[in-house]
Amino acid sequence: MEKKKSIEFNFFTFIIILVILLGIVFFIARQTGQPKTNNEQVQNNQEEQSSNTENTETKLYSNNAIILDESKLTDKWKIVEDSYGSIIFYIQGPEIEEEDGTYHDVRINIYVEKSDFSNEDLKNQMLENSIYDEIKYNKETKINDIRWMEFLGAEEDKRAKILTIMKDGYMYVVEITGEENLYKENQESAMEIINTIKIANRIPEDEVSDIIYKYYNLANIKQGSTRYLLTSLNLNATEEQKEVTLPVEYQDYVWTGIKYSDFENEMKKYMSEEVIKSQFPEYIEFEGNLYIKEQTGTEQDFVIENLVEKSMKGYETTYEVTRTDMNLFMTLKQNITIKLDGDKYVVSNVSDVE
Repeated sequence: MEKKKSIEFNFFTFIIILVILLGIVFFIARQTGQPKTNNEQVQNNQEEQSSNTENTETKLYSNNAIILDESKLTDKWKIVEDSYGSIIFYIQGPEIEEEDGTYHDVRINIYVEKSDFSNEDLKNQMLENSIYDEIKYNKETKINDIRWMEFLGAEEDKRAKILTIMKDGYMYVVEITGEENLYKENQESAMEIINTIKIANRIPEDEVSDIIYKYYNLANIKQGSTRYLLTSLNLNATEEQKEVTLPVEYQDYVWTGIKYSDFENEMKKYMSEEVIKSQFPEYIEFEGNLYIKEQTGTEQDFVIENLVEKSMKGYETTYEVTRTDMNLFMTLKQNITIKLDGDKYVVSNVSDVE
C-alpha cells in the first residue's frame, strides 16, 4: 500500500509541475512575441515615412526671379510657360465647361515688372486701379521671409487673392483667380504652392560689370601668355617633378610644379569649374598636378560697351555682352551667365551670340 501511495503522489506532482511549466512558456512567448510585433510596426512606419519622403522630394522650378517647389503641384495644377503682358508664366488649375458652353477655370498668375514704386505706392495703385469691381487690402502675409501685401478681389462670379511686393526695383504679383466655386474649392491647394515661392536677389548692375570684367581680364591674360596667367594669380611651384606619362592628347602639355587644386581654387573665385574646363582648356589636371599648354599671343585692348539682361532663372542670370577690341576695331558679342555660388557670384557659362 505504501508503494501505491508513492506512485499517486509522484503523478500528482508531475501534473502540477507540467501546468507551471506551460504557464512559464506561455508567459515567455507572450513577452518575447510583443516586441517583435512592435519592431515590425516601427520598421513598416519607417519604410512608409521613407517612401513618403521620396515621393515629396523637393523639385525646384525657376522662371525669372521666381523659384517654387514644383513637387507641391498635384494633378490638378500644371505650370504653363506662356508669357503675355506682365505675366511671365501661370499655373493652370481645374477647368469646367457649362452646358451652354461657358468656360470657367482657376489659375495662379505670376507677374513681374520693373517699377520705381515703393511698397506704399504699389498698395495705392492696387486699390485705386484694380481690374476688379471690389478690392480691399486684407493683411500682410509672410512667405519664406518675404512680407507680401495681400488683397482680396471680386467681380460678378469671379474671386481673387492677390499677393504683391516691391523688391530690387521690380514689382512681383502672385494672383489666385477664378470662378467663385472653383476658387473656393482650390484656394487651399493653390496656397500650398504659393507658400513655397522664393524671390532670388537680382545682381546689382555694378557687380555684374565687375564680375564680367574680371573674367574677360583672365581670358585676355591667358591669350597673351598661358604661363603669365599663373603669375597673375600669384601661383608658385611647390611640388617636386616626377616621371609621368601623359595621355597622348596631352603630349604637348608641360609640368608647372603647381597643385591643380591651388589653380582651381583661385579661378573659382571668378568662374565655375565648368567654365574653367570649357574656356581654359590649356590648363589640365594629371595626378593632382597642373599641366599647361605653353602659348603666347597678343592681348586685347577691350572695352565693354553694353550689358543687357537676357533672361533670369532663379539664382542664374544671363547677359548679352557687347565688347570692342580697340586694336582691331572689332565688336564681339557673347552670352555670359552669372550664378550665385555660396556667398559669391561667378561666371557659370559662356557662349557666342548666334
